[in-house]
Amino acid sequence: MLKVWIDAGHGGIQPGACSQGYKEKDLTLQIATLLGTELTRCGFTVAQTRTTDVDIPLDTRGPLANKWGADYFVSVHLNAGGGRGAETWCSIAGGKSKALAECVQAELVGLGYVDRGVKTRKGDDGRDYLAVIRQTNMPAVLAEVGFIDSTEDMARFDASKAAQAIARGICKHTGVAYKQAVTVPTFTAPEITGLTLDTPNGKDLAAGEKYTVLARCQEKPAVTTVGRDVIAVSEPRLDPKGRGWLIDVQGLPPEPVVRHGHITVTADGVTQQCNFNVI
Repeated sequence: MLKVWIDAGHGGIQPGACSQGYKEKDLTLQIATLLGTELTRCGFTVAQTRTTDVDIPLDTRGPLANKWGADYFVSVHLNAGGGRGAETWCSIAGGKSKALAECVQAELVGLGYVDRGVKTRKGDDGRDYLAVIRQTNMPAVLAEVGFIDSTEDMARFDASKAAQAIARGICKHTGVAYKQAVTVPTFTAPEITGLTLDTPNGKDLAAGEKYTVLARCQEKPAVTTVGRDVIAVSEPRLDPKGRGWLIDVQGLPPEPVVRHGHITVTADGVTQQCNFNVI
C-alpha cells in the first residue's frame, strides 16, 4: 500500500499569503484534509504535516515524511503576486517528481485554472530551492492552487474539487484507480397535512395475522380500540420513511363466528376509523 505525506502549507503564526479576506494557511488545510479523505478512500496510507492551525517549522516537514517512510510527498499552497492560474513544482532532477507534477497539474487545469505549467527552481547551492522538495527522500511536488489575490481564481476556488483533482493526479501517476465518493441521497419527507389512513375500506385478518396501518399525519395520533377481544393494537411509532406513523393491528385467537373490531385514530384535528374482520 503506497504511503502519501500531505503537507498543508503554512499554519499557526505563519498565515502565508493573505488577500480578499482569505488566509492561505486556512485554505491549504481545507484542501489537505479533504485530500487525505480522497486518498484513503482510494487505498493509500496517508499522513499529514498538520491537521489543525499550528506552526510546523519548514525544515522539519520533509524530515517528518522521511522518518515515516512516505512513498510520495505532496505540499499544498496558494499563490500570490498579481497573477492567476495553477502551477505545480517538482524536483530539478525530474523523474517521478516531474511525472507526478504533470499529472497533478493537468487535473488542476481541468478545473478551469490558467495553466502556468510544471516548474522547477535551482538554489545557489545547485540543489532544489524549495525546502519541502530538497529535503524529502521520496518524489515530492508542491501544488499552487490558484492565486489568493486573484478575484477570478478565488471565485473558482473549491477545496473539495481541488482535493479531488490532486487525488486524481496522484492516482493517475501511481496507476491506482480513483474511487469517486458515493453520494447517498437524502430523504426528504413529504409535507403532511391533516390525517389519512391507508385502509379506508377496512381489512380482513386471519387469527394471529398482523397488519400495519399507516396514519399519514404530523403529530402522534391518539388511538382507541373497539373489540379488544378481537384485535390487539400497538402504540403508534414514527414511520422511518417519514410518511407519518405506524400502528400494528393483530387478530386475536379465533372463535366460531366472524368477529368485528375497529380502531379510531385522531390527529391534527381529524378523526378517522378503520374496521377489521377477524375470521
